[in-house]
Amino acid sequence: MNKALFIISLQHELAMAIGNKLDLKAMLKVFLKVCFNRLDLTSAHIYTYTNDNGISIKLTTQQGAPYQHLLSLPKKKRGQPWQSNLILTKFVNELNVRQSLPPFQCENGQYLFGFIIPQHGLLIFETHYFIEESIQKALAPILQKLATSCYTSIVHDSFVQEIYSRKVAEEKVAFQAQHDGLTGLFNRHHLNSLLVKAIMDATAYKHCGCVIFIDLNRFKPINDAMGHAVGDQILLTLANRLHSLHSEKIDVARFGGDEFILLIKNLSINYQEVIEDTIAKVNQMMAIPFVIGSSSYKLSCSMGYALFPQQSSTVNNIIKFADIAMYEAKNAKNLQGMQYHKSMSEKINKRLAYVEEMKQSLINSDFKLYYQAQYNHNGDIIGAEALLRWLHPIHGMESPAVYIPIAEESDLILTIGQWVLEQACRDIHQLEQLGLPKTFKKIAINISPKQLIQQDFQEKVLQVIQQNNICPNHLALELTENLLVENIEHSIELISNLKTEKIDCAIDDFGTGYSSLAYLKRIPASLLKIDRSFVTNIDKSSASAAIASMIISLAKTLNMQVLAEGVETPEELHCLKILGCYNYQGFYFSKPLPFDGFAALLAPSQVLNKDTKKDGQTNPMVV
Repeated sequence: MNKALFIISLQHELAMAIGNKLDLKAMLKVFLKVCFNRLDLTSAHIYTYTNDNGISIKLTTQQGAPYQHLLSLPKKKRGQPWQSNLILTKFVNELNVRQSLPPFQCENGQYLFGFIIPQHGLLIFETHYFIEESIQKALAPILQKLATSCYTSIVHDSFVQEIYSRKVAEEKVAFQAQHDGLTGLFNRHHLNSLLVKAIMDATAYKHCGCVIFIDLNRFKPINDAMGHAVGDQILLTLANRLHSLHSEKIDVARFGGDEFILLIKNLSINYQEVIEDTIAKVNQMMAIPFVIGSSSYKLSCSMGYALFPQQSSTVNNIIKFADIAMYEAKNAKNLQGMQYHKSMSEKINKRLAYVEEMKQSLINSDFKLYYQAQYNHNGDIIGAEALLRWLHPIHGMESPAVYIPIAEESDLILTIGQWVLEQACRDIHQLEQLGLPKTFKKIAINISPKQLIQQDFQEKVLQVIQQNNICPNHLALELTENLLVENIEHSIELISNLKTEKIDCAIDDFGTGYSSLAYLKRIPASLLKIDRSFVTNIDKSSASAAIASMIISLAKTLNMQVLAEGVETPEELHCLKILGCYNYQGFYFSKPLPFDGFAALLAPSQVLNKDTKKDGQTNPMVV
């Protein structure tokens, strides 16, 4: 009678323990505790059938299947997890395969009893006594009920997981819609939304706000030379630094590429102080080197800003004005940030109109190449530099100092640069047909930074040379010192490849840049050109003479030729000769001449002795 009451009581308690929780693990834990206490177990364990992802499932038919350990009471045996218990593991494996096992007595006298939770898993009891068969059989309906409750929990967990996954997916979509994929900062679209609200608040509450437009300087050469992996790490590092400025009043966004925007809201009467302080903080961030792998990069940025609603109440205009101010700061090499002014837009419009005029002039053949001869100390013409001239149909001869920088900004320099290359090669071909003096070596053309970084630049040069059927060694390329250093590895490879094709390169404006000797000795150029700033009044400036002397000595050490440009007086020429420079270019010898004039200059009948003058000309070498 007592045994029957015990079985009824056991079944009742176990049934009550089942299904009072929807979470599978929590429900089974309650069930296992009741089993552990009511049956005086040494340990109890549950293993559930799982899919490939390790999620508990219900089998379609009862059979051996993949399973995993879910719960054990107590959690460990002598400090070791039950999964490492070989006897238990072997017993569970056999139960799963055979689906039924007799009790197993261990060497220590303990018993292992195995039960099947229909279509859901395995239940193991460890006892210090033998559980009577009647009690084992009494567990069968309980295990069936447990199986039903397991399925309910699995369905519930599945619904919960689905809802959670959907919520995570929705949050991810919402985050992606508002944030930049690389940096995690707000993206352009969300920035626009934030700016709309900021403008509305500023208008409603009579305060102001500011958009600061930030653009990295010299980022593109690094990105092109070192690859996008390095470039992305630089952008990510900067984004993390800028994000430290994020606050209730400041939002940080990536506008695109290497451009970032700070949106400052709720500015009071001291707004200028706040803006300047924020710009100073950005510059402090930029002063810290960007360490990527084993390399360190020093970068700066240009910043422009516009105020709202004072300067505009529309999103597009505020961002456009800040962008325009940023470009003004970049052109002025101003790292302290510049505020937008209406005159900047007028200047931009003039530039755009100027670019269109240049495009039309290219079509109308208003651009010409002039050639300034280069001489040796014997008065022989050894070469020339091709100089671009623009005869504007209205304004007359335009200054290269004006239109070349504008062409560089607009990318029109690529079209112009290609035209210069093609026209110079056409002119070289004509000179070769006319016959060149024995001392004449080559005509040099200037190369822009944007030309140099073109992937197919070398192919373009070789193709034009081949099309015009000229000797490659009659063409030389002039690249500025700073341009070479900004793209050092690419420059070295390019110059080496061109040298193999018998095309020489010269380093122009040498001494004005910041190249190191370590870089210079790796560049296989054949000529250093002393910049005119060191040549002008060199006879009166000991500092200029010292710099020129250093450049001349350096050229000799590196087995390079040296040429001084901008020679305008006999005193300058005399000083350069004393210093050891024997090649020259400048008005003292010849002004830049159109092609026909230069061709006439090369004719033997036109070349006079270096001490001869004619018709009172100041040039002692050239008529």
